[in-house]
Amino acid sequence: MDNAVASQPPAGSDPPPRPSAGTILTLVNGVLAGVGGVFVGTHSIAITLIAAIVAVTLAAMVLTIRR
Repeated sequence: MDNAVASQPPAGSDPPPRPSAGTILTLVNGVLAGVGGVFVGTHSIAITLIAAIVAVTLAAMVLTIRR
């Protein structure tokens, strides 16, 4: 009888899954379309910059939460 135990990585130590290229492409396209739409709708550079900052922040949050 063999008492050797096969070494297994501890539970929960799997690396977090990376977002797929399709997910990243969808987020980038959404940010670009949204920011462009804000500029077309408002014709204000200041509001467009605020919208761009918010859009990039939200996209970064989506990518980090999906991990």
